[in-house]
Amino acid sequence: MQADAHSSHHGCPLLEDSTSFMEEFKLNKKHVTLMKGCLIVFILFLALGFALPFIPDENNEKPNGTLFVMIMCTVLFGFLAVFTWLTLRKLPYVDIASDDDGIWYLHIGKENGLVSWGKISRIKERACLQCLDLLDCNGERLLRVEYQLNGFEVIRNIINEKNSSINPVFHQSKFSKSPLYHLFYLTSVLGFSALGIYVGSNGNPVLGYGAMSVLVVVIIYEYFVTATGVNICNGYLEIVYPLTKRNVPFSDIEDIRILDEFNKGNRMPVVWIVSKKSKKPFKLRHIGADSNVIYNSLRAVVKM
Repeated sequence: MQADAHSSHHGCPLLEDSTSFMEEFKLNKKHVTLMKGCLIVFILFLALGFALPFIPDENNEKPNGTLFVMIMCTVLFGFLAVFTWLTLRKLPYVDIASDDDGIWYLHIGKENGLVSWGKISRIKERACLQCLDLLDCNGERLLRVEYQLNGFEVIRNIINEKNSSINPVFHQSKFSKSPLYHLFYLTSVLGFSALGIYVGSNGNPVLGYGAMSVLVVVIIYEYFVTATGVNICNGYLEIVYPLTKRNVPFSDIEDIRILDEFNKGNRMPVVWIVSKKSKKPFKLRHIGADSNVIYNSLRAVVKM
């Protein structure tokens, strides 16, 4: 763990225990600025939608169409504005701190808000909300950890280490993508192939047979090189692909990590299996369970 992993990462000894160090994780200020900018944009579009019926129309055509657009703008941008405003109200209260005793919200303080590590039974990823929920044994949320915290990777590793050392890991021997994943790729290949044939046979062969063929090849390639599952076997991990399987002995595994990929600003956790005999790590994403569950299960069985 690096000391400069985040700007608010402190090592301050607590008074009650000189061997216990508190670490603070605060919200990235850029995220607050981005949310404020989004709120302004949504409000402007909402105002524009309200103003549409009052904008002069020289042709005075399709008044019902203008009314429909106004309603759509009001509903869509009104919802987005309210959601963003409510999110902004919560942001001052998402900063957290942790030490050997547990984790708590900074604005509440340790004395009143401590969630001990022993109370945390499960870690639940919320991809749409971009956060982790820490749950007790009854599935009730104890605390939420936002992905936008400075040093999120550090606190995620701390939570996983503390949780795995206190709570037993119930091994799931198989993780795999759902049938819908395979159906999606099959539908995409058939759909774009049919579209290419239609466009090509109707006077545009370059776009139809050329561009669509390239797109279909890219989709097929992406499907076949993406791991669709992992099986925990006796002494090795079996990485499953659509047409092949790769066996990775425990003795060859250097490390198992959780790293993040970013898509349009959204953080997407991916489990990496780093092997001594492979130039590239094996990447496991969206294979039927939270990345934290896969990460802890694999590390437990490989004994890392």
